[in-house]
Order: sequence, then structure tokens, then C-alpha cells
Amino acid sequence: MAKILTRTLSDNFRVMPYNLRVFAMVGLWGDRRKQYRLCVVLLGALVVIIFPKPVRISDRHPFESIVRSVAELIFAALCYLTVIILAIKSEPFRQVIAKLEQTLALFRDTNDQCSQLIVEVNANIHRFSLSYAKLHLFYVLLFNVAPPVYNYPHYLLQSKLPPANRTLEFMLPLMQDLYGLDVRHNIAHYTISWMSITPFCAFFTLILWYKGSLFMLIRYNTLLYQLVNLLLQQFEYEGPGARLRQKHHRLQRIVELHHRAIECTTLLDSILSLILLIQFVGCLLLLCLILFYVSRNHNLIVINLGVLFSSIFIEMMCFSYLGNQLTEENATISNSAFNCHWYEEPIVIRKYFLRIILQAHRKATITAGKFYNVNIVTFAQLIKTSYTYYMLMKEMF
Repeated sequence: MAKILTRTLSDNFRVMPYNLRVFAMVGLWGDRRKQYRLCVVLLGALVVIIFPKPVRISDRHPFESIVRSVAELIFAALCYLTVIILAIKSEPFRQVIAKLEQTLALFRDTNDQCSQLIVEVNANIHRFSLSYAKLHLFYVLLFNVAPPVYNYPHYLLQSKLPPANRTLEFMLPLMQDLYGLDVRHNIAHYTISWMSITPFCAFFTLILWYKGSLFMLIRYNTLLYQLVNLLLQQFEYEGPGARLRQKHHRLQRIVELHHRAIECTTLLDSILSLILLIQFVGCLLLLCLILFYVSRNHNLIVINLGVLFSSIFIEMMCFSYLGNQLTEENATISNSAFNCHWYEEPIVIRKYFLRIILQAHRKATITAGKFYNVNIVTFAQLIKTSYTYYMLMKEMF
């Protein structure tokens, strides 16, 4: 375990080494022969968490209970579908990581602004990854520890009262019936349910961290565009006195780097397009349902839904912010190229600049379903639409 969590100097020019080592343990990365571990856990999660969920969605249960159950089902389905889609898209996922690592390795033996930028960004990504993991560890503790901390003392207090005066109903981590067990009133059944759910809640927490690696890949892709901008700025400072062969070599390198960045964006979009489409639709419904439930209930149960709300909100905010940053960084390349006074250069050099400018004018973006750009503006629209649907539900019910 210490070897997996240790960060070395060589990791400064690698892509998410710390994360990938952890994912390899559960079959999410690395040796394909270990994927049986992932299949076993996914099957267990299907049996314990996802399959019992629709049982709660019926006319026999209060409407608010159905709302909470549907919200939890959507959240679990988003995690489940993400892993399945990534398993299907495993080859593009490996390709984009390989391309990113090959590109970063080109700067490993240099000691300039580019290598310093890579080290700085990689360190920031590593710190963010650790913070994101700690946040979700806090979520899983709050989600699974808060109910028993409330339930067991409450049960002991109620057990001292006469049977006729007992009004005991346990607070559940998840609103579901577990194969006929009386998890709301029987302490033994509740304990069995809680112990069954907790390991899979921890697994879903790992999946959420795994989803976090996707927007980290967006940040690595943005880094490539930043390197292109930095190399163009260095070219500008050289001035017209530099030799033609030297300029030719430097521009060849810049064009190739820009092309790799665009290739990575295309691969990332092919991986994320369906995931983000499902994520946006699920997030829209989830935020609406959670707001409706919380507005009708003012008890400890809202803590668990607050965890789901916070998790999905932060996740979508990260995707949107980093998608926006990637688009803006690529657009900046055009300005950096113009600042190099390329029109004063020989025609051979101008051809390189024209190619860079034309590539930069093609919008580099991450999309949901190939038609919905993921950025800050669309994130604000998502929140606004969720709130609109919440107000409609509030009026109707």
C-alpha cells in the first residue's frame, strides 16, 4: 500500500500515476485479467443497492419516500453507467493517457519554463486528487455513520419504554426494502442491511473518485494547450534575428504539440460525450428531486441527501469549469500566434503560423452527446433548469 501511495520525482511527468495505481487494485486500470474483481463488486452492488430500489417506487409508499428513492436510484445509476461506459471505452481511455504521457515525456530532460509548468500543474492535480478523495471519504463516513449513531441510542432509549409507548422507526442510509427484511423496526434486520450496504457505498465512493479522474484528464489536455501558448511566447521573444532553420524546428515542434492536444481533445470527447449526456440529464433530475424532498423534510435524513447533492454539484461544476478552461486556452493560441508578427516572416514560416491559427479557430470543447458544450454557461443553465422543475413540482404536489 505504501508503494501505491508514494509519489516519486518521475511522477512529475506522468499522468495520474497515484490514481492509476489505486484503480489497478480493483480492476479499473492496468491488467485486464484483474477486471473480474470489478465485475464481482458491480454484481454485488446491483444485488444489494440497485435491484431493491424499484420496490420502493409504488403507490403503497408515501410520495416523498418515492421521491427520495428515485433520487438515490438515479445517483447509483449514474455511478454504475459511468463504469460500464468506461469499460466499453477502455481503449480510447488508454490511448489518451498514453498520448498525454508521451507528450509530457518530451519535456522531461529540459529545465525551462515548460518543464516547470508541467511539474507545477501535476503537483496541483495531485493535491486536488488527494483533497477530492478526502472529501468523498468524509461523504461516505457521514452517509453511513450518521444513521447508526442516531438509531442505536434511540433504540436503547425506546427499549426501556413499555411496548405500547414505543414509536421506533430507524433512519436508513438508503430508502429501500432489502428482500423482505423489516429494516425500519427490527434492530437485527437493520444491522444486516446497514452492514450489507456500507461496503458498496464505499465502492461507489471509489467510483466517484474514478469519475474525478476524467476531469483531471481534461486539465492535462488543457496543459498541452498551455504549453503551445508558452512556446509561442518564447518564439515571440526570440525576435527576427533567430536563424531560419532554428525557427523552422521550433515551429514544427509547436505544430506537432498543438496537433497532439487536439487529438487528445477528440479522444476525450469520444470518451466523455455519452457519460456527460447521462450525467447532465441525471443531474438535472437529481437536483430537482433533492430540492423537493429537502423542502418537505427537516430532519436528519436530509444529511444523506445533502451528501448526494453536494457530490453531484461539485462533480458537474468541475467538469464545466475545466471544460470552459480548455476551450479558452485553445482560443488564446490564436492571439499568441498573432503576437509573433508572423506576417513579417518568410513564407515558409508563415505557413506554420497559418496552420496554428486555423487549428486554434476550430473550437476545442468537451460535449455532452456531441451537441451540448460543457462549460460554465451551460452549468448555470443546468442549475436554473433544475430549480424551474423544482418549482413546478412544488406547485403540483
